[in-house]
Amino acid sequence: MTRWHFLAVTGLLALSSHANASVGETSALFTASSTSSTSSLTGATFTPRVAPVVIPTVTARSISLSWPEVKSAKPVAYNVTRTGPVGTSSQVCTGANLPVTNQGTVRCLDTTATSGVSYTYSQQPLLDIANSTPWSLPASSSSSSVSAPRLSYIDSGPDASSTGPAVTVPYPASVELGDLLILIAICGVNKAPATPPGWNQIVSRGVSRSSNAYLLVAWRVADGSPAPSLDPRSNGSGTSARILNYGRFQTNSASPVVATSGVVSGSAVASATFTPSPNVVTNGANATVISIVAMSAGNSPTLTNAQSFTQRISQNLSPGSGTLGLGVADLLVVASGGSATSPTWTQSGTVKDWIYATLAFR
Repeated sequence: MTRWHFLAVTGLLALSSHANASVGETSALFTASSTSSTSSLTGATFTPRVAPVVIPTVTARSISLSWPEVKSAKPVAYNVTRTGPVGTSSQVCTGANLPVTNQGTVRCLDTTATSGVSYTYSQQPLLDIANSTPWSLPASSSSSSVSAPRLSYIDSGPDASSTGPAVTVPYPASVELGDLLILIAICGVNKAPATPPGWNQIVSRGVSRSSNAYLLVAWRVADGSPAPSLDPRSNGSGTSARILNYGRFQTNSASPVVATSGVVSGSAVASATFTPSPNVVTNGANATVISIVAMSAGNSPTLTNAQSFTQRISQNLSPGSGTLGLGVADLLVVASGGSATSPTWTQSGTVKDWIYATLAFR
């Protein structure tokens, strides 16, 4: 059997195995074969003719990659390349994690990137036609650069409220061994809840002025222990508690640790807006800075000057005879010794005193 590979460009026929037509040209691969009994001609084209740029997005445990679909009469495959420091490159999205196309968008996950390392990505669409040389477009331009944190917010467990007896505070459904768990409890009286056994208390702060309130923040590493039981000690006014889950990036094997030169906490007089002070300075690279504000009022704290923080929680709660407000936001600080400029919070409703804490983990 005789076999030929041809590239047709604007009506001209030329021997080729790879398309590299300039803008405005029409390109196609033709595979022709002939035997004594049969002849065949197979054609292939790409739409668009320029490989789309990859859009990388950092998720809690991996880096998600997406780009617009490239179409052809034959199924299109993609080679995805990750480029790191000093030009080191490797292929990703292979094996069980091959790119998948859904409604015009191609997606895959890079599950082997190292947290704290900056990467760019490119992809190359190709056709693997049987008995012929694989045919591809030139690789796409490099994506924007991304760097994954050691820890990322995943979700919050449900609120657990009580006016007297101890209450079990459920874990978020997403928890995996080694994750960072942060317990936040707000009381409607200026009286500290008892820190559950096995948890590391990091903030315990009350206020007694225009309203009574107390903020408790504690943390631990997820190790399979049962959900904590919290004694609210709230004398009927009620306590609301929840657990936040900050997941470890897939290749980060280090246990979470506090990464600040000093946790900031305190209380402030009643005002409509509030900026925690001073700014937190990290003492470890790729630290996640967390801003927590609370008050004894049915208000929903929201960010009005985010300073690049991402708001995670804005709620008003009614655990008993009192009402409570909670706001949580976070920010990744890449460099060790970096300062995170505190965001400004605004409360809705009747102005009440603030309680706040700013801390960092890595």
